[in-house]
Amino acid sequence: MQRGIVDIVSPGEGQVVEVVTKVKKTRLYIMEEQEILREAYKAFFSFEPGIEVVGLSDSLEPDTLASTVATLKPDVLLIGTKVLQASFIDKLETLREKLPRVGIVLLSALYDVKGIKRLRAFAKKSGTGCAYLFKHSVDTISQMTQVVMAVAQGRVILDPVVMEGLIESGESKAASFLKELSPRELEVLNWMAKGFKNQAIADILCVDGKTVERHINSIYSKLSPTSESKHPRVNAITLYLKATGQLPSDEMAED
Repeated sequence: MQRGIVDIVSPGEGQVVEVVTKVKKTRLYIMEEQEILREAYKAFFSFEPGIEVVGLSDSLEPDTLASTVATLKPDVLLIGTKVLQASFIDKLETLREKLPRVGIVLLSALYDVKGIKRLRAFAKKSGTGCAYLFKHSVDTISQMTQVVMAVAQGRVILDPVVMEGLIESGESKAASFLKELSPRELEVLNWMAKGFKNQAIADILCVDGKTVERHINSIYSKLSPTSESKHPRVNAITLYLKATGQLPSDEMAED
């Protein structure tokens, strides 16, 4: 994550104090199966002043990757795969055990049912910043940079489609509420749950502020009438966190 570091040069006689501010960049290691995407990530991150790419790999072999990462000390791993399968999550779990403090951004083109189920279990156990996104959901360099920065700060980000697979089964109020939302509304609610204000969400999604406000009002309209006494933004975020397993979903709390 970025931090300002101030260096003060002690003055001698007749000298002026010079203050230099340095910015610590977010160190990023890229593991992407597809060469064309691996090189593309490297290229566009090279123009981002807050990110430094410290290494590239085409293989998620936990032992080898953990050894390399331990040497390079990145803040975040950007991991890309064609298909999210259970066997891939196995490797990811092993890697997380070896590198518990490194943030993970997982990008996938496709997924299978077993892979999503394993991802849900993995996401619940993850105590560090992480993001799970589909490659086609990331439209701009700005979006990708925002995701990397957020993960470096310890935040959790879920793609709306991934989130649908993570929503708990059954007829809980939280799950029922999220099932009524559109993919775009789920995306907006995801960023709301990370603490972002409306304009910041608009900037990330590359839309205007009024569009975000419309999505949020639509989200509020789908809340249960029995929750009118609660603050709609807090209530919607709480239901989201419960449905995705990030908060306990006890009946007393919901009622």
